[in-house]
Amino acid sequence: MSTIAVVIAVGSYPTRAAALQDFQGVCRLEDTASRCVAAAVVEKGADGLLTIDRLKTAERLVCGAAMLGGALIVVAAPLGILYLVPVVGSKTAWAGVGAIVAHFWNNVPKAELRHMTDLLEATQAALVVVAVDRDRDEISPLLANASSTVVADASPADLEEGFSLAVDEAEITSG
Repeated sequence: MSTIAVVIAVGSYPTRAAALQDFQGVCRLEDTASRCVAAAVVEKGADGLLTIDRLKTAERLVCGAAMLGGALIVVAAPLGILYLVPVVGSKTAWAGVGAIVAHFWNNVPKAELRHMTDLLEATQAALVVVAVDRDRDEISPLLANASSTVVADASPADLEEGFSLAVDEAEITSG
């Protein structure tokens, strides 16, 4: 059993341009076999609805769309689900997303999750970052233009095994 550290960060920005500047810095982080970063610039429309303006995901599912979508579901459920519906096409993949959501919900302090949600709702532009096998001290400086940030560690747990187990169980029950 291997455990991996996961960092979730949300920064609020006065403008989309400021969020995009930090997004570019996050995009420069190199993804490797064990370390990856996913990020999304989130904007609030005139109607008050949150939308994703830009995103970066790794190609591997656990580090890519599922990881970012799982984090978005925990801090802004409607946005996370809308993001994942077109990219997650099977019951087994949804089971894996569920394992990621459960990991974040159970391993990130609820006060920090609420603060992240509040930042997304209260600002015009935001940046959501999920970093696997990276340190919060490596991610925090990348949000230099943010007017406010929350950076939280998801307590190390066996995320990859939980993801694989959920997918395997979904395959058994649907097959």
